[in-house]
Amino acid sequence: MKKMIAEMRLKPRLIIAFSCFTVIPFLVIGGIFLWLYVSYNKEIIKDAAVQNNEQIIKNINTSLEPVISLSMYPIYNKEIFQLMKKDYRDYPYKGLEISRDFDTINHAIANNILNYSNVIDSAMIYQITNHLLIGRSNLEYVNHTYLNDEFFLQPYVREILKRKGSHVFVGIHADKLMAVKKKYVVSVGRSIIDPYTREDLGLVMLNLGVDKLKQLWSDISFTENTKFYLIDEQKNIIYSPNEAEISQNSKQVLPFDIDAIDQTGKYENKNVFALVSESSLSHWRAITIIPKNEMFSYLNFLLKIIFALLLLVLVLSIITAIFIATSITKPLASLEKKMREVSRGNLEVKVHIEHGEIGKISMTVDGMLQEIRMLIRRIYQEEQEKRNAELRALQSQINPHFMYNTINVIKWMAKLQGAAGIEEALTAFSSVIRFTAKTDSDYVTVKEELDFIQDYTKILGFRYLNKFEVLYEAGEEVLHCRTPKFMLQPLVENAVFHGFYDIAHKGKLIVRIEKSDENLVMSVIDNGKGLSVEQLDAIDSNNAEHKLNSIGISNIRKRIEMNFGIGYGLYLESTENQGTTARIVIPIMGQGNRGD
Repeated sequence: MKKMIAEMRLKPRLIIAFSCFTVIPFLVIGGIFLWLYVSYNKEIIKDAAVQNNEQIIKNINTSLEPVISLSMYPIYNKEIFQLMKKDYRDYPYKGLEISRDFDTINHAIANNILNYSNVIDSAMIYQITNHLLIGRSNLEYVNHTYLNDEFFLQPYVREILKRKGSHVFVGIHADKLMAVKKKYVVSVGRSIIDPYTREDLGLVMLNLGVDKLKQLWSDISFTENTKFYLIDEQKNIIYSPNEAEISQNSKQVLPFDIDAIDQTGKYENKNVFALVSESSLSHWRAITIIPKNEMFSYLNFLLKIIFALLLLVLVLSIITAIFIATSITKPLASLEKKMREVSRGNLEVKVHIEHGEIGKISMTVDGMLQEIRMLIRRIYQEEQEKRNAELRALQSQINPHFMYNTINVIKWMAKLQGAAGIEEALTAFSSVIRFTAKTDSDYVTVKEELDFIQDYTKILGFRYLNKFEVLYEAGEEVLHCRTPKFMLQPLVENAVFHGFYDIAHKGKLIVRIEKSDENLVMSVIDNGKGLSVEQLDAIDSNNAEHKLNSIGISNIRKRIEMNFGIGYGLYLESTENQGTTARIVIPIMGQGNRGD
């Protein structure tokens, strides 16, 4: 095998080598990438379908929550509540009294229940004392035979009374009480109880028509032949595309386990995905059945395009391999001549070798020479820009002094005009600028740092209308210790901007500096809203998306590490709704000392 390859002509050897090192890896990597792409997109499509199903459940919950609240209306309405305790047998004109109360309650139902929800189909209030339907919606029909003989014996009525005032979701059932024709509804019921005697006075039922519930998912369809089912807590079908299946048990219609979140199977002779989402409010389940061929139809179309492109690239790669192999024929002489010119310092030399074995190398050398020429020009330009930057830096040192002098002029103008607040703010601001413009050293005394913080917090106090107060605790023994500049400012900024944001009480900020053994401990303590464990972890991991000034905190930690090494740093302690403590620990440095 080795002998055969050694005796092979250069052209076929190059074609084989190019195929081994280019085409084969391309096919392997392309296949892996394609597999990952398909798997990833299938998960995305499935997630989108699950989110569709979850959105339907959210829509249902959003519509049911007001219905639950409306079921409390007869209890909170004093007039209706008193009517629920009436015994009409004590009235000489029983029929007239019932008619008058019936109109009162019907008016209340129409104005205060039906008008506040677009999914309530009908409403009724049943009084136990007189076994009387004392109020209902504006439907004229009432099946009195069913009311007198069967209604009170229904299991869901017993369940409502058993729950003693808690709301009850009644699954799909035929409305035999107020519907002329057979009509399926789901209901929210609640018993009305005398709070003193705990006696059952009656119950209220709000019936939701299936046709009105349909609007909650009618505009959400994943594919053309997607089918949607809504199942109640007893696993009976509330809604089905086939009306004949409504009220049937789901096990008789669907070949799926409705307790599983998502599954695959056969439905109507099709391979389908069945997605199940359960409402935490009503324990109803939304089931979406999507044919697989429709769910991944666009992905299958993309796969065909990708396969075609891979085949095209493969063909082009083979053609390129043949073209490159046939083009390497030029002698080495031209390249050698070119290299001699370069060795003499002539970087502008160009030898055009368009064909042959050295052509590619010659083009590469031309490119390298061009890069060298560009690099020389770039270095020259960078040196020029560096000199210009130095000049600009010298000139920029004048700007803070100019701003400081200008602010002093404005301060004296404010003083002459009696604007004490503006004068005080400008005085603090000019001190901040003077401290910021101080470039003779990266280190300052604790006293200088505290003076800067006092001026900075004074400006913040004007900005936030004295929403917070600041206490400083630093003994004389620490005032002459030295510290890197701007250690405390980011911590104070976080405490004011984020710790005191949207709090009801007045903020309190303590800046405490003390000695501990051989260390200097600088603490910033606030009584703000604090941080959760997750927020502290996000800050420690330098999460740039966190709303705190994590860049400033990271900057402090890096400066401490660079100046003092391991064993020192910035430490955060926080409790939600109680406050945050930030402690900086550095070695004690006297006048003229710096960290190692």
